Amino acid sequence: MAKETDNSNNGTRVVDFSEYRAQKLEEKRRKTERVLINHFLGVYVVTGNNSLHQIEMVDLSEEGCSFQIPVDAKAPWDEGTKEVSIRLYFSQESFLPVHVTIQNKRTVSIQGQRYARFGCSVDTRVSTYPAYMAFVKFLQAYATVSERDTGNVNLFFV
Repeated sequence: MAKETDNSNNGTRVVDFSEYRAQKLEEKRRKTERVLINHFLGVYVVTGNNSLHQIEMVDLSEEGCSFQIPVDAKAPWDEGTKEVSIRLYFSQESFLPVHVTIQNKRTVSIQGQRYARFGCSVDTRVSTYPAYMAFVKFLQAYATVSERDTGNVNLFFV
């Protein structure tokens, strides 16, 4: 959406379309629909010294994904690193490794918190890609038929 600023001194309104334009360009750039999966599962990035750092996954598609870290946090990998390994944890003991190449980085602000958001392409040549693809397909199917829980059903425990 466009951001409007009301200048009450002279009654003029200034409309900032730069954020809206950037969003539209990003939508056009993507070839496939992405599914938002915020706070769904544990997601970590593996660093060069073989340690895990938690990241927040924003969306997934067959060909790419995006994740974010707080701006004040130092990126857990070297600044020049383009290829990273992401682990999607479905339980404490099992994860799906996803190998990605960082394509872009931008700063976003969500409810006053600033994040560094990374757009990535997924390596389709690795053996784990078919499982990743099936997961994305599941999320797409789920997104089309899921319903929001409005608390309209009584819950009884036995």
